[in-house]
Formats: sequence, C-alpha cells, structure tokens
Amino acid sequence: MQIFEIGLFSLMILWVINSIFRRQYCTIIGFVMIAFLVCHLIFESTRWQLYPIYLGSLICFFISLYVFAKKMDLRIERTTKKIILPILIFLIFISISSSLIFPVYDMPLPSGEYSVGTVNYELIDYERSAIYSDNLNDNRRIKIQLWYPADSIEGFDRVPWLEDGKTVARLLANDMNLPSFVLDHTALVQSNSYKNAPINEDLESFPIIIISHGWRGFRNLHTDLAEELASQGYVVVSIDHTYGSQSVVFSDGEVANINYDALPKREMTPDFIDYANALVNTYAGDIILTIDQLEKMNNGQVDSIFNSKLDLSRLGLLGHSTGGGADVAAALKDDRIKTLIGMDAWVEPLKDSKINQGLDIPALFLRSGEWEVGLNNSNLLALMDASDKASELYQLAGSTHSDFSMVYMYSPLTKYIGITGDIEGDEVLMILKDLISGFYEKNLNSHQNIDIGSLAEKWTSVRKIK
Repeated sequence: MQIFEIGLFSLMILWVINSIFRRQYCTIIGFVMIAFLVCHLIFESTRWQLYPIYLGSLICFFISLYVFAKKMDLRIERTTKKIILPILIFLIFISISSSLIFPVYDMPLPSGEYSVGTVNYELIDYERSAIYSDNLNDNRRIKIQLWYPADSIEGFDRVPWLEDGKTVARLLANDMNLPSFVLDHTALVQSNSYKNAPINEDLESFPIIIISHGWRGFRNLHTDLAEELASQGYVVVSIDHTYGSQSVVFSDGEVANINYDALPKREMTPDFIDYANALVNTYAGDIILTIDQLEKMNNGQVDSIFNSKLDLSRLGLLGHSTGGGADVAAALKDDRIKTLIGMDAWVEPLKDSKINQGLDIPALFLRSGEWEVGLNNSNLLALMDASDKASELYQLAGSTHSDFSMVYMYSPLTKYIGITGDIEGDEVLMILKDLISGFYEKNLNSHQNIDIGSLAEKWTSVRKIK
C-alpha cells in the first residue's frame, strides 16, 4: 500500500473510534484526513477498492466542518452515532475486504545476477494478410517485448507489469465475465524491468528465448518467467499474437482486441479443428517473423541495442497452450529453433503428417492435472514417440491449465473458484523456474550434467509421465 493510502485507512478508523469514545479530536482528524485524500489523489495511484474510503473521508470532513462552525447540536450528534458511524464502518469494511480480495501484488523477484531491461517493437509481416482483421487487405501486425540483462538501471524507470494498462485489464475482466473495472488494480503492479536500460556488456552475446502465450492471453502473462530468464543471462522475447491476445495497443493509436471468431466454441463448430489449425499456424508464423526480426537486429539491418549481441545458434521457445502448439509447428518448419518447452502445449490441431514428422530437437512438455485427460494427449504422446531427440513429459499434480500463467496476480480467490488448482501459485512458479531454467541451461548453454528428472524429484507435486 502507498503512504497516503495507509494514512487514509488509519485516520478513518481513528475518526470512528474517537467519535464513539471522545469526540473532541474529530475535527482535527477530519481536516487531516481530507489533506491526506488530496495528497493521495495528486501523488499516488487511485484504485476502485478505495472508493468507499474516499467517500467516507468526505463524510468525515463535512461533519468536521459542522463541528468547527459550532453548528452540531445534540440532534446532529445523535444522528452521527446512529446513522453516520454505521455507514462509515460499512465503508471501511467494504474497502478493506475488496483490497484483500483484489490486492495490488508485488511482482516476484528474479533470482539471477543481472538487472533486467526491457523494450518493445512492432513488426509487420508483408508476406501474410491479417486474416482476423476487419480489413483483409491489412498485413499481419504484431507487437513484441524483449527483456535482457541490463548494464545499469540507474536513471531508468521501472515499467508496469501491464504496459498497455487498463486496456488489457478490462478486456481480461470481461473475458472472465467480471465487471470491467474489477481487474483495474493489475495495471498498478510494477514489474522488475527498466525501460530502455543499456544492455550488459560483460558477455559477448546472449542465448534467446521466445515466449508464445495461449489463446486469450497476452504478452505480459509470463513476465515472471521472462524476468527470471533475463536475470540469468538470456534475451527473452514475448509475442503479442494480435487477435488472439486480449488486446494489442500499437504506437499509432490502433488497438487490436481479441477476435473470438478466430476460435469459435467447439460444441457449436463442426469444423472446429480447421479453425484451431489456422490459429496455431498463425501463431507459428508470428514466431518465425520474430526470429527473422531478431536476425535483422543482430546484423544491424534494424537499429537496436542488440546489434551483434544475439546468439541465434542458441534459440529456444517457451509456449503455453495455443502458444505451445505453435512452438511445435514453428520448430517443425524452422531449423533455427534449437529447443522448446510446451506448457499444456495444444498440439491437437496439428495435422497427422506434422505429428508423425516428429521433432528433431530436445523438448520438455509440462502438463497440468486438468489436462491429464483430454483430446490433446493422444497427439502429444504420438509426437513424442515420433521425435528423434529425447522429449520428456512431466505433470504438476493439483494444477489447472491457468496455473502455467500469472493468473495468481489477479486475486487469492482464483484458487477457490476453480481458476487455479490446489497447488499454491508461488510453488508452481518455483517449480517452473527450476525446470525451465535447468532445461535451457542444459540445452542452450551445454551444461550436459543437468538432469531434469533429478530437478523434478525435488518437488512432490511433479511426476514424470514419459
């Protein structure tokens, strides 16, 4: 909580207590409270959870004005006790309850030795049309965010977790059938990354990880993993898959919101798999476009801080759900991809010919307990059987599909309404950091002595499937 915010809560509680027992200090407290409210509105971020406190502060202030003007007679004093005090107590209760249910969390701290810088780019693929756009003459346009080891963060500003702010938060709330304002507080969360900080010069070049979010996700949904990997010496790129992302806000003011027609409901769509295949391959095309852009950055065709700093021979993918299926589709097409991790990778839409082709790179698949049973598993296991290189599959007991994302940042209630599983969010994150970091260290940094099975055995909720 912010300083003036804490002061408002404390002063209102003090005003109520003083009104019940003493009364003579209410005027002073009321005037101080309104001063704190003004300072809070000017210098701090407002949030809807505090609206009841704002209203209560105004009520206290106006009552204090009456007292100061000596206009409060016995009748008004009794009214204050019988009506106003219960209202103030109710407002305090509502504000505290909503703040606990929808808190402004701190981002998990990365554990690596490097500070983290971040920067955004917008890409246009002139070889592909924007098939989900209202204007089919448009070219495919996406946004990417890069996290990287920073040389210095002094003088640079931390960026919010959701750089596109309430635009994304409100669409996400609507997607979850919640009032649009309910997740506004997530726009106040600060990341651990610094905008445009200079890249670290200690290392000659960095391995690369590209993150691909799932259907109805967005590029910041895996910022915790991006910052962790960047702090360990990787350049991490997360893609906003336009029209599959909740919202993409471009620098020219265009806002591309999710297009639900891209993946209509399975039970109402006889050719659902055709839609799914088109979506997965659209995501895969975005991944390949991103790799092309990274090559241009590295060889100086595109002006950036990454000139000669990217090691394209050590490039891995990390994807969730549709993004995980897209990782497989991209890896089957593009031999620049050296390894991949799929979290509940949705490979069901891939054609049998692609599944039977198999992967020729190391792959790690992580499955939630929720996806233990389902249509996806037969294709996933067939893919692993057809792959030349060792592919491993582990399951996280007590987890849901959403546990592979940062849904834990929304509310502690996600566990109780079935969005996340029985396993705690911080434990899931520690497991993911452990297995993902170990896998990339082994396969991109040539630490062949790392055994993923041994890492998994440290966690009682992790079980090897294949």
